Amino acid sequence: MNEAWQPPARHVLLIATQSDAAGEKLPQLESAADDLFRALTDPAIGGCLPSPAAEATRLRSGSVGRREIDEAVRAAVRAAGQAGATLVLAFLGHGQTPSNGTRLWYMAADSEADETDTSVDVPALLEMAADCRGVAGVIAVIDTCHAEAAMPDISALIGGFNAGGKRIAVLAACGARQEAYGLSFTRELVATLTQGVPGEGEFLRTGVVKLPVAGRLRQQNVKAFEFDGDSDADGPLWLALNSQRPAWRPSAAIGRIGTDHIARALRNWPDAPAAPAVWTRQGLVELAAQAAGSGAGWAVEVAAGVVAAMDTGRLVLESAGPALNTPLLRRLAAEFNRQWADRLPGPVRPPAALAGRPLLQYLLEHAALLATMTDSQQPTYLALAWYVVAAAEACGFDPSDARVRHWAEQTGAEIALNDARAMHEAHRSHGRALRLVVSLHAARVDWPDSLSACLRSGPDCVHHQHFPCVPDRHGVEKALPEVVAWAEDRLPGEVQVTHVDIVVPAPVLLDWHPEQTMVGMFVLGATRTVTLRWAGRLVVPGYIRGMNEHARALLEKMDRASLDQGAPVDWVDLAGAGTPQLLRALQRGAYQRAIGIGHHPPHLQDLVTTLLPYTPILFWPSADADLSRTEWPCLAHLWETLPDGFSDAYRRRWHGPGGRDPETDGHLDDLADVRSAWHDRDWLDFCSRYAQHPSPAPRST
Repeated sequence: MNEAWQPPARHVLLIATQSDAAGEKLPQLESAADDLFRALTDPAIGGCLPSPAAEATRLRSGSVGRREIDEAVRAAVRAAGQAGATLVLAFLGHGQTPSNGTRLWYMAADSEADETDTSVDVPALLEMAADCRGVAGVIAVIDTCHAEAAMPDISALIGGFNAGGKRIAVLAACGARQEAYGLSFTRELVATLTQGVPGEGEFLRTGVVKLPVAGRLRQQNVKAFEFDGDSDADGPLWLALNSQRPAWRPSAAIGRIGTDHIARALRNWPDAPAAPAVWTRQGLVELAAQAAGSGAGWAVEVAAGVVAAMDTGRLVLESAGPALNTPLLRRLAAEFNRQWADRLPGPVRPPAALAGRPLLQYLLEHAALLATMTDSQQPTYLALAWYVVAAAEACGFDPSDARVRHWAEQTGAEIALNDARAMHEAHRSHGRALRLVVSLHAARVDWPDSLSACLRSGPDCVHHQHFPCVPDRHGVEKALPEVVAWAEDRLPGEVQVTHVDIVVPAPVLLDWHPEQTMVGMFVLGATRTVTLRWAGRLVVPGYIRGMNEHARALLEKMDRASLDQGAPVDWVDLAGAGTPQLLRALQRGAYQRAIGIGHHPPHLQDLVTTLLPYTPILFWPSADADLSRTEWPCLAHLWETLPDGFSDAYRRRWHGPGGRDPETDGHLDDLADVRSAWHDRDWLDFCSRYAQHPSPAPRST
């Protein structure tokens, strides 16, 4: 998808306050809270971002009132839901319970002893957070007296609006009828998260962390609880990355691509030596030397390529450290496919079962053996250098430090490294460019009497203007050149608008091709990327409130899905069902990915209108498409390039084959038969802020 990759979305909100009613102060409260906050927001440990909905320093200042706590938690939950994030909630300080000890009431600065209406109902907040649409999971850390009483009610977890689909984990400092002493739990927790846990895996769950922390506390019994009702979740709820995870220790073993290429090279070498049981780096170096002496050129290239991949893997592991994990590697692969789509015959598709070090080796062997050998025009090992630069950007190390320069010299990739940095920066600059949004959402049915135009930077509208027009297709197309000129007048120098988002009501989606509208000397799509968006997501009708939050959750699941089995698209089968039956299926949770319509039923307009609220991405064939096909493999091949890839496909259809790899070129030709309404997270962020922008007066004609 056409957006920069990010670490897994994780937000943290930490509350730490004294309470006069508790009878005693906690002298180390603020420092303990700061230490835990630093650990949870360390990319190599907790991997969290401070919740964008709250002032983090204020909430752990030691003096926070009940109302402020309640409002901050609810705002953080909403923000996590909008971002599709896991939310880590931490409460440090004082707690009280009724005599039966079954419910924890957190004591704020203005709380009173033995009063619930002045205290914070912690289980209720956790149950509410877990039930919020879009929240990927809730992890609670409780360091108060009676902390175990914060555990949510199981009946609330299996009920609610998100019945059975909630994910929550709680780590509590002590039992429901115990006291917690001097924030010792928080101090031991920070030490455990920082040091890691030997013998455990990549992620530390609350139950795993509980054991070493509890072993260091003598006066209180640490408690852990986890409920995971989401069968489609990608991995467990985890509190921290394990700094002692064994999977990231460098390995001498080569991967499956290297093994396959070495075997084929030996079969094509008449006097090849016998292969050892396990290829080591030294064995591959010796093989390359022996092959060179025998004139076995392909064996030389393959052995050298595998060695280069192994050396690159060692460099990335040593430079990135604990910040490198499996989800990040899969995002690097997706970004590689996006940036290299016009250079290679196909995307890299690592098997879903690969993780950790074997996944890294797979990606690097693909880069060294397949990406390098299929494009003779690129510098040797440019793809390997690209992974070094991309990992540096994602994990925070310098791609020009001495260790990287030494690797480049030893690998012969000095120029490739420079080219990779330039390539990466060009794509970053391309992604930062202002986009023109032209919206027809003022239409009562199909065509509006005014266009709303804005230049957007990410989620923000930096310029906004209305343009009157005649309410028909001709009137809208006649106004478009003026809108584009207005936008380009606000860009620096001679910069041209390169991305245009066209926002249209459902009745216009099927038959209008705005990329073919004349703007100056050329049609709009000749030199610009044009993306169709549905107007219903920009200005959400009240009767489908929450639609965009649902779309975020679906996008998050789609991003986690492996593409080795095809594009994440569910195709509508109308052989035995009409629109009413389809609507009932949608209302019951069917179709949890992108949705595709493979043909032109008579009621296509009704079908599209029905589907649009239920999926962030909708496909249907263009009016002149070949409808004999039952599958569209072009979507899987080009998935990471979308939605921008549609404009490339339309231009390819207009101009003819364009010098790309023949396989990719063929997929582009097929993609030109597909239309889409595409709403990624970047667009949904813009939609969430659009209503906040002041609406300017229309231009006079």
